Amino acid sequence: MVESYTEKMSNELMHLNKDDQAYMKKMVAYIGAKAYFYDDEALGEQLYNMVCDLKVAEKEGIRAVDYFGKDPRAMVDQVLAELPKRSLGSYVGLVFLLGVILVGMRYLMDFTWMMPLKIQPLTYVVILLNFLVFSQFIMWLWSKQSYGEMKWPWAAFISVISLMVFLNIVRLFSINFGHIGSLFLSDGWGIALAVLVLLGFAVMAYRSRNRLMTSLLVMGLTFLITGCWIRLVNQGTAHLLGWLLPLIGLALFLLVFRLQRKGKAI
Repeated sequence: MVESYTEKMSNELMHLNKDDQAYMKKMVAYIGAKAYFYDDEALGEQLYNMVCDLKVAEKEGIRAVDYFGKDPRAMVDQVLAELPKRSLGSYVGLVFLLGVILVGMRYLMDFTWMMPLKIQPLTYVVILLNFLVFSQFIMWLWSKQSYGEMKWPWAAFISVISLMVFLNIVRLFSINFGHIGSLFLSDGWGIALAVLVLLGFAVMAYRSRNRLMTSLLVMGLTFLITGCWIRLVNQGTAHLLGWLLPLIGLALFLLVFRLQRKGKAI
């Protein structure tokens, strides 16, 4: 759902009692596994209106289970049945945007750690396809955990195993098939493309005002600085900086995301 409605809904949720907050969070967790297939704007607006309606009902002593029903999933299914689904063009656009973000970040990582720099287009495609499947599975898994149908330790364990499988599929494909259609880039072209990727992230962060894109921009900047330093200043520090600065970038990513999320997110 769009960021503006997410923040509005989060602000309204703070005014509900804890039981009703938990009920609405279960609804959001269940929707998360299906959100790709519905119009962002319509879905965000509908959820926001539901929270506002519940806020009014709460003043009259009506709880969420009485207002929406005992089963949040049944209510969500009813809501989704009345919402417009994404058009094919919208869905393709979403996948393309995810692809740009994932491929761009993977390229910046390659730019940091790989010398000479080699682009592997097929590997990038596999990353995108695996991410779509992995993200859907994780959202489904944690929606089950939210409803108490799976204990937290099991959900965390399965998530870690799934992530390892995802990363190993990409790694094995890159080793065995990544060379197909691959292209080596000189340092000059590599730096130019990395700058263009980061500029693309900056434009997306500016236009969307999305805390995730802003955080990715910060982390991507550390990758760019690392790769440029190793190539232009001192290759002798490649091993140290190749791991130190990206870790700093990850820490900055989490810090920026947390600072922007504090007081706003669910």
